[in-house]
Amino acid sequence: MADQAHGFWVRPRRRNVSIRRRLAYLILLVALPISAERTYALLVSRQEQVERIYSKLHNVAQSAALAQRETVGAAQAVVQTLSRQATALIQEPEHCEQFLRRLNNEAVGIQGALIADAAGRVVCASSRALLGADISDRDYVQAALKTPQPVISALLTARNTGRSALVVAEAERDDHGDPVALAAVGLDLQWMSRVAAQSGVDDGVTVSVVDGGGTILAQYPASTNLVGVNVRDHPFFARIMAGTEGELQAVGFDETERYFAYARLPGTNMRVLVGSDSSAVIAAIDQRMFTVFFALLAGVVSLIILAWYAADKLVVEPVQQLALDIVAVGREEADSIGQVRVEEFQPLVAAFGEMNRRLSERTEELRSQNGRLAALARMDGLTGLANRRTFDVQLSEDWVRAGDLRRPLALVMADVDHFKLFNDARGHLAGDDALRSVARMLSAATAGTRFLAARYGGEEFVVLLPDTDLDGAVEFAEDVRRLIAALAIEHPGVPARRLTASFGAAAAVPLFPSSPDALLAAVDAALYEAKRLGRNRVVAAADLVAEQL
Repeated sequence: MADQAHGFWVRPRRRNVSIRRRLAYLILLVALPISAERTYALLVSRQEQVERIYSKLHNVAQSAALAQRETVGAAQAVVQTLSRQATALIQEPEHCEQFLRRLNNEAVGIQGALIADAAGRVVCASSRALLGADISDRDYVQAALKTPQPVISALLTARNTGRSALVVAEAERDDHGDPVALAAVGLDLQWMSRVAAQSGVDDGVTVSVVDGGGTILAQYPASTNLVGVNVRDHPFFARIMAGTEGELQAVGFDETERYFAYARLPGTNMRVLVGSDSSAVIAAIDQRMFTVFFALLAGVVSLIILAWYAADKLVVEPVQQLALDIVAVGREEADSIGQVRVEEFQPLVAAFGEMNRRLSERTEELRSQNGRLAALARMDGLTGLANRRTFDVQLSEDWVRAGDLRRPLALVMADVDHFKLFNDARGHLAGDDALRSVARMLSAATAGTRFLAARYGGEEFVVLLPDTDLDGAVEFAEDVRRLIAALAIEHPGVPARRLTASFGAAAAVPLFPSSPDALLAAVDAALYEAKRLGRNRVVAAADLVAEQL
């Protein structure tokens, strides 16, 4: 301020701040933005983790819905076959009864079968307790007699076993479209529960199947004891029935809050729900956030203490020594000022902060690019399956492992029948869609197993089946062949008017120093034989493998 009495300017005195405190302030100025950035990054990571959980649950829901639809589709295929033969089977009751019993024992997911006349009287059944019964008052019977398509009943309790089941029914009709007989099979809910269990591959994941009336048909894990319970009045039920698929956070039927993904079973009003306990997921993420936050805080405090000590030794003491030297020279007690070792911290800290920031950005960018490149290198771009290179590497590894353990290794090779004709008739875009549909069937068939499905090239696919013999490979190929045929993709260029595939299967126990090339040659020869015999079939290459390995 100006001194009015003497007429000259007096500079205001500033508060003295020690070098130690200045250094502490400098550290805080650098550390606080970094801490804030890390905290923000953790919050973003938390949200990304939740989105990854939703994405994972959505994938499991889609896979489970497809698997459940295959179970229902298999039952519909069985009842369609029965309905076309119903009148003929009624003519031979004993043969009909034997046929239905064998069907009940051998068909996967089937719980009972019957054939009734147009009046609703049971003529033959897999259980003699149903013979002569009048089922005309059953809702599914009335619906099947009115509808030319297979119908699915509400949840029923089988009289002969006491087990809960769904009934799939269809009527045989004459040339005028009038019903003359009716075939029905029960859909085993225990089988649906096993499919649900195979879908919930991770601990803490629940899988449920709910019909359009609100009845829980299947549940994993089974300990929740919700199968058969009607949840139509539960608020959660209305939310999942409002759309065909989606993700949400809600209180489920067991009154536990979870992250959910749901999907409708194609062709039905059923929903598959996949949930993960939200409290467990959030607790793990929040624990990580708190751990990182306190680690940052402890690091900042430790750094300040260390810097305080270092400033005293590296700056304050040299400055004090400089002052003493100056005083000594002024008093002529010394001839010169000794060497003072004082470093400039601020430029170094600023440069280090900038370098650390850029290095973090570059490291994250490289990590992201490497992840994308690694995924692209392993995956076929059109179908999403493993590519040829990934398959070759896995085949070599499994070949060596199977030889060491003396375990069988099987291959299944598939080729889409008349695919060039399909492209010529429907165009390449439809051909790509067809290949993707075939790939989805292979993905569904290998879900939850150690099997590897890959695109071998063009319209050819291959599946690697470790620890599987030839019978298992043939059974797997037959299942996939039926699934592809059940897609009912229209193929104008063939008499059957639908897209099919041919399969070759081969298996062997490797004997060193042999190579997997012989196994590939065997399965390729089997595939060629399947196509030569008329396509849409599975041919095993047992003899071929024995000669070459």
